[in-house]
Amino acid sequence: MLSDSENRFITHWENVRIPYSTTSSKFKRGLPMALIFGGSLFLSLIGVYFFSPEWYTKISQRANSSMFAIIIGFFLSILFFAYFKMHFKWEMDEQLYNELKAKQKKYLEKTEEDKKQLDN
Repeated sequence: MLSDSENRFITHWENVRIPYSTTSSKFKRGLPMALIFGGSLFLSLIGVYFFSPEWYTKISQRANSSMFAIIIGFFLSILFFAYFKMHFKWEMDEQLYNELKAKQKKYLEKTEEDKKQLDN
């Protein structure tokens, strides 16, 4: 028998599994956490710039032309993190849903067998 929270999860997941499976939904729902992740990368760059300026100037003289590549990499890492974090969460919820549905089916089959045995 399923607990109340498991039944609530099944009901919730049946309502949102299709809308949550779209790529745009995964980006929209994962973007806030990805921006926090990207913000920490940005803050580390700022920290290096202010707290270790001699190291930053040595590196920046060599990497002036690669600033565009760094910005592109930064945005790609945010998009990658946003999508794959939510895709992983969707996969985990889908797996849990399938396991609970199998458990529910097994329980219903067992109760039907018990009823048949009582009737005989």
